[in-house]
Amino acid sequence: MHVSVFINGKAGRADAQRIEDAIRRALFRCDTHLFLPDSVSELQELIVQESHKADALIVCGGDGTLNVAVQPLMADPRVTRIPPVLPLPMGTANDLASELGVSTVRLERAAHLVLETEAKAIDVIEVRADEKSVFMLTNGGLGIAAETADLANHVRQWFATRAQSQALAQPVFRAGQDLVRQAGSRIYEMLLAGQLMSGRTREWLKGWCVTIELEDGQHIETSAPFIMVNNQPGLGGKYLPAPLTSNTDGTFNVMLLDSPLLHRQARALLDIRRGRLPDERYCPRFETSAAIFRSKGKARDLTFFGDGEILHKHVREIEVRCRKRALPVFTPQGAL
Repeated sequence: MHVSVFINGKAGRADAQRIEDAIRRALFRCDTHLFLPDSVSELQELIVQESHKADALIVCGGDGTLNVAVQPLMADPRVTRIPPVLPLPMGTANDLASELGVSTVRLERAAHLVLETEAKAIDVIEVRADEKSVFMLTNGGLGIAAETADLANHVRQWFATRAQSQALAQPVFRAGQDLVRQAGSRIYEMLLAGQLMSGRTREWLKGWCVTIELEDGQHIETSAPFIMVNNQPGLGGKYLPAPLTSNTDGTFNVMLLDSPLLHRQARALLDIRRGRLPDERYCPRFETSAAIFRSKGKARDLTFFGDGEILHKHVREIEVRCRKRALPVFTPQGAL
């Protein structure tokens, strides 16, 4: 069995040598090939090359690493077959691995899934704007949620860049980088709390209006500061914006936190954190297989995040479509 393993040594909790040792122990009977790409472009080129040879792909990192790896599998014309993928969770949130039931602790046990289980296919969400398609697997959206994801990426990059400098303050920046890593998915929660307390959501409503066209022809106009697009129940390790949603049924969930009042926003977010369905009067939600989001009139541009990454920025229209069961993945028996 040819197994290709891609390790993102820069992921939140990655220890490349420990990962490599664990995988070699688990797959000692396999023809295992390990890669430690230095860049996004190198990872994606390796994915294309190995897709022609591999019986399984193991991607070691977080949701962002997996998102990068999935792009060529979905869109590169050189990929003629998609080998089953195992996400080995080493990143910030690891939402897909959590949904699939892949262990974040026992690496050898997780890696052994490629030998023990048959692959099952999950839905992939295509997000298209300005004639460019980008793909996501877990949860995403627009508004304050996208802004928070963008801010979290900037914070991580800011510390990472300065931690590599030669300045006298380098130890301070490295300590800050370690704190951000230790925070893990809580970084989103902390930044979101800051957005709420600073009154950012009130500011967001100025010049913010989105129309949503559903596949059945229904049109919705909203100024909701939070617009979520969910392919699975949870994100960030704690939040459950769509507890009844499945990533195998060919549809995705759209949830609007449609209230300008801070206390209602906070109450809805608290319900979501506790796994409860928030009051539908302020959080309408619906399932669909396709939707188009448009910035109305002179309202501000749209930014869309997915899998913790910014997929499109400063666009006027975004088309979201579900590709039913387009990606084969390894998962513990009974997890899907």
